[in-house]
Amino acid sequence: KEEEKPLPQNDFQKQVWLIFEYPESSSPARGMAIVSVLVILISIITFCLETLPEFRDESELPHSARRNNVTQAPTSNTLSDPFFIIETTCVIWFTFELIVRFFACPSKSVFSKNIMNIIDIVAIFPYFITLGTELAEQQGNNGQQAMSLAILRVIRLVRVFRIFKLSRHSKGLQILGQTLKASMRELGLLIFFLFIGVILFSSAVYFAEADEPESHFSSIPDAF
Repeated sequence: KEEEKPLPQNDFQKQVWLIFEYPESSSPARGMAIVSVLVILISIITFCLETLPEFRDESELPHSARRNNVTQAPTSNTLSDPFFIIETTCVIWFTFELIVRFFACPSKSVFSKNIMNIIDIVAIFPYFITLGTELAEQQGNNGQQAMSLAILRVIRLVRVFRIFKLSRHSKGLQILGQTLKASMRELGLLIFFLFIGVILFSSAVYFAEADEPESHFSSIPDAF
């Protein structure tokens, strides 16, 4: 028997919630899901492409890349960068979707505790940090530019969590996630026995070649 879907009492909220949360409920809901998936894919592809050396600012390139004279586009303002504009468009959609779903959801507390909604918030958080940092640098605070770039690289890494947003629109990924969650104890035992096997065979390899002067295994951790 299929689990009953919790729905809002208000008719308008119910229709909005069905459109944004249940793609199989109607044609508009399927269209909304397709748009959301396309925006997620564009965001992920942009996240990968902007790390190519020819698309990065010289200030963000590693010292080795600068020494090797990597071909790159001229340095430009981040706020006018095409990748930043695409990112802004994607974040506007993600923020709009999150706000609409929050106000249309049947329970605000359940919505706030849902792991997928937390991922949605974490996925858009780096953009606003980046925007605030860029605006602060434009006001003349260039003394901490190197530090801010290092912080931004770490913060931007969080954007990779957007790939998990695809699971909301895929029954297969949802089933896989539920299966992994239900099998955590068994998976833990499997990892434990694999770890025991690694220790045993690493010890055997180390002691088997302990007297060899040209051995590559100078310790048990090296034999891992």
